[in-house]
Amino acid sequence: MQAIKQQFDLQWQNLKLAAKEKVLVAVSTGADSMALLWLLAHLPVAIRPQINVAYVDHQLRDQSKTETEFIQRYCQEKGYPLFTKTWAVADHPLTGLEEKARKMRYEFFETVLKKQQIKYLLTAHHSDDQAETFLMKLLRGGDLVQLTGIKSRRKFGAHAELLRPLLGFTKAQLLHLVQEQNITYFEDETNEQDDYLRNRLRHHVIPQLKQENPQFLAHVENYAAQLSEVLTLANETSKEKLAKLQQYDGSYALDQWQALTLPWQNQLLRQLFRQHKLELSEKKIAQANRLLNNTTKPQGQLDLGQGYFLVKEYQHFWLADHPLKSENLNFQHYLSLGEWQWISNTEKVGLFFSNAYRPRPGDEILAVSEDEAPFLLRHRRPGDRMKTKIGTQKVKQILIDRKIAKTKRERLWLVAAKDGNILWIVKVKKTDLSPRLVNAKIHYIIVLRREVKDDE
Repeated sequence: MQAIKQQFDLQWQNLKLAAKEKVLVAVSTGADSMALLWLLAHLPVAIRPQINVAYVDHQLRDQSKTETEFIQRYCQEKGYPLFTKTWAVADHPLTGLEEKARKMRYEFFETVLKKQQIKYLLTAHHSDDQAETFLMKLLRGGDLVQLTGIKSRRKFGAHAELLRPLLGFTKAQLLHLVQEQNITYFEDETNEQDDYLRNRLRHHVIPQLKQENPQFLAHVENYAAQLSEVLTLANETSKEKLAKLQQYDGSYALDQWQALTLPWQNQLLRQLFRQHKLELSEKKIAQANRLLNNTTKPQGQLDLGQGYFLVKEYQHFWLADHPLKSENLNFQHYLSLGEWQWISNTEKVGLFFSNAYRPRPGDEILAVSEDEAPFLLRHRRPGDRMKTKIGTQKVKQILIDRKIAKTKRERLWLVAAKDGNILWIVKVKKTDLSPRLVNAKIHYIIVLRREVKDDE
């Protein structure tokens, strides 16, 4: 027991929490969580936290009432604030019970943390749990990052952290502790059933692996830690590479992506998908690669499922919502002097006197005259033409020459003069005649400014 306590004391000290820091301990009344409570309570006073307890009655077993009454008495005797939740049987799903229960628990924990202004949630996961999780994910397949297993410390919610201080201990060590110290705990009889994959691994596979090598649990922990380090470095590099490919409008430069090696292309796709919380199979990643590397097909899209699709158009690609958000392409607005009109959440267009306007860095400006007023801000129409030095040119041809994707052409904003000719295809091309008309009595400027729209 002394060795376990000394090891725990040292590991807790290395967490570097503030003295008397409030923590929320997730307790099930099983041996693991009761051992964690005991170890926390027996830390040296100088580093001992303020213990708060969170308990969920899942209403899955006949003895749950007994367990609930026990933890209530226990916390009252110890002076620990207790926060409980009962998961009504009516709320139990017909399938996916284990995952749904986990989601419910963690949502409850997050609520308590926020209301009680506690920064740290503690769970009693140990090295046997780590091995079980590792093997489960290995069997199911998927992203390599999943094999990093259970992390000892990670962010939780918006402002908290999840700590697992028992990952360095085995189930056998914790059982020995509670038995030696006569700590009351309850066995979950459902853990003895082979209905779940985790239980089958726990009862049949892991004991055999331990018999083959008594250091099996330590080796799994070591491999998971090494893999986590390597993937952390790969993740940081991938973020940097992906950021370099990103354009102002949020799309990515296809030619730069195609210049990468295939392993880096795969890695950046995984990074892009993870940023959107997409879990995709290797088959889907291969399909995405084929789309982006197909030089004979400049445009295309791939339905990724989960509400997203990958869009490729000329020299750009991006992830888009599915289905595409409908836009009112018939909207139009006459620009009023001294006023702004938002064209997106980050861009606005305004009309001002040229001699009274103070430009900001990044502003795009088009000089116009009063003879061309009023100025209409609208989307493209069939037959639109732009004024040039040699006459007019079809807007459609300009967009084709600039390799503007079809799906983007209709959403572009244009500024038209009173005669209907286009003065500015916003962010694409301005008329060749600006600045001009030096003999005009009054000069205006039309400005495109980029800033974040305040919804308030």
